[in-house]
Amino acid sequence: MKQTVLITGGTRGIGLSVAEHLAAQGWQIAVSFRGDISAAKKCEERWKSRGYVFQLFQSDLSDKESAQRLPAQVVDACGRLDALVNNAGMTDDGSFLSMESARYERVLNTNLIGTMRLTAAALPFLLKSPTPMIVNIASLAGIVGKEGQVAYATSKGGLIGFTHLLNRKYASQGLQVNAVAPGFIETDMVSELSSDMYAHILKGTATNRMGQPGEVAEAVSFLLRPGYVRGTTIKVDGGFKR
Repeated sequence: MKQTVLITGGTRGIGLSVAEHLAAQGWQIAVSFRGDISAAKKCEERWKSRGYVFQLFQSDLSDKESAQRLPAQVVDACGRLDALVNNAGMTDDGSFLSMESARYERVLNTNLIGTMRLTAAALPFLLKSPTPMIVNIASLAGIVGKEGQVAYATSKGGLIGFTHLLNRKYASQGLQVNAVAPGFIETDMVSELSSDMYAHILKGTATNRMGQPGEVAEAVSFLLRPGYVRGTTIKVDGGFKR
């Protein structure tokens, strides 16, 4: 039976690239998505044509019951759960002092609290695996902060702290936990940037370009190999220098 990895938010952007990268390496992929059924159907058609072993699940991590139910659904469908990639997330940018609390509460509830609930529900299944692993997709914003992204930066910084906690608590049970902090990656999340802002961002990187989702997927793939790297956060940010 193939090793199974659950990737949340895996039908678009970074999550999609991670899913396809791991499927091509022989993993059975369980991919969750919140509401974009059209994107999920496109993935289903493409993955069938490529012979990938996969299951799709609709789940809203901001909903407590949905998040807690998902790991058991994956195990019922796939037979096991060996790894978890916590990728699902959202952003809602704006000035902190003028932002209504409901807006940043929604971001935190999805990106951080929902991920924590899901992970708690997944742990009993993961710890049955001979090589249990978790990779949390954080963000450069969670390390350095980013103006106008108080909720997003806070949620992603929280994921980095969550990574350290899980490593300290469960390393003795064999759990390997790490995080990846992408910088500016060519996805839908940055597609609406103005040309001036785009140019401003490029000047802040050593590579003078945006990153590609596949480059994040390669970092995730590295961290999903049993090894000596534990409780750390790998930046994939093109040498961002501001």
